[in-house]
Amino acid sequence: MKSETNKRTVSPTPACWQREAPCACLRVETSPREAHVFPYQHLVTASLNHGQEPETLRLTFSSHDVEIAGRNLRPLLLALQDFAVKWVRAIPERYHALEPGENGAEVALSIQAKAKLNAEI
Repeated sequence: MKSETNKRTVSPTPACWQREAPCACLRVETSPREAHVFPYQHLVTASLNHGQEPETLRLTFSSHDVEIAGRNLRPLLLALQDFAVKWVRAIPERYHALEPGENGAEVALSIQAKAKLNAEI
């Protein structure tokens, strides 16, 4: 017989990121068919611009830039500071109008590869 206390509580909004320390890498899912994994040791900087709607969180890795647009992104930034975010993903458009839960609401994710510099010696 299963106890009622063993049931998971359902969040009113879908989870957009998961905190789990320690993590060696951050998985970024830009769509159901595309995911990227970035080692935390390659994270150069993270910055949050929350003076406008939507907020923008920018992550600079050694080879790529990741931009996350959404609401309530400060908890995500603080978890990234601890290298404690296992994954982050965009939410489907049908959930965009919902209020952000404790894990925030990321509306969009974009990843840009940095141009390689080729120097001839």
